[in-house]
Formats: sequence, structure tokens, C-alpha cells
Amino acid sequence: MSPRARLLLFFIGLIVLFTIINLMRTRRLKEEYALLWLLAALTLVATPLLINPLDQIAFFLDIEYPPALFLGLGIIGLLLIIFQLTLVISKFSDQIRVLTQEIAILRHRLEQIEHPTSDEPKQDVGVASHEKASPLQEK
Repeated sequence: MSPRARLLLFFIGLIVLFTIINLMRTRRLKEEYALLWLLAALTLVATPLLINPLDQIAFFLDIEYPPALFLGLGIIGLLLIIFQLTLVISKFSDQIRVLTQEIAILRHRLEQIEHPTSDEPKQDVGVASHEKASPLQEK
């Protein structure tokens, strides 16, 4: 790889690294999610500097085309990021389900407090009581 291409890749890696650090600093990217992104950015910075040792590792592993090693490692890195995001989605999905159930229970209790049941038959309240329904009840 030419020195100019290495320099370009190095600067692209630095830009990605500084972008991730800035997103963390401004609290737009939480630290718990940024770990793998920081690792990916550091890899982008280090790869142009370590091309020759990585080529030797590729040849040692009998990989005839060394860029295939880089591509494989990149795919593995992206799969790790996707796996981390899937874990987060699963955790939040469970939290949303629990919170929805708690809201339903609280709403039911509130209705019981506002309209206690009695032995008298319920009167037809009409449309007026449904006009005050919250947006969550409509969904």
C-alpha cells in the first residue's frame, strides 16, 4: 500500500475516533454503547500503521490475499456491534413490557378509585366520559 493511501486511511480513522469521542462527550452516545465503536475507530487508526505485520499474519494463516483478513476482521467487528445492540434491544423490550403492565395496573386502580363499584346498576354515561380518554387508551 502506498504511503499516501496509508496516510489517508490513518486520517479517516482519526476523524472517526474524534467523532465518537465527541459524541460521547456531548452525551449523544452513551459509554456503554461506545466501547465497540471506540475499538473499531482505534482499529481504523492502527491498521494503516500495521499493514506489514498484518500481512505477515495473513500469510502465516495461509490466507493468500491479505485484504481478505482485514475484511473478515471487519465483518466480525460489525457482528459484535450488532450483537451488542441486539442485547440492548432485548433488555429495553422487556423493560417496556413490564412498564406497560404496571401502567395498566395503575390505570385500573385509578378507575376503581374514581368510580367505585356498587350494587346499583351502572348508568349509561354516554360519550362525554370517552372524550376524556388519554391518548394511550386510544391505542
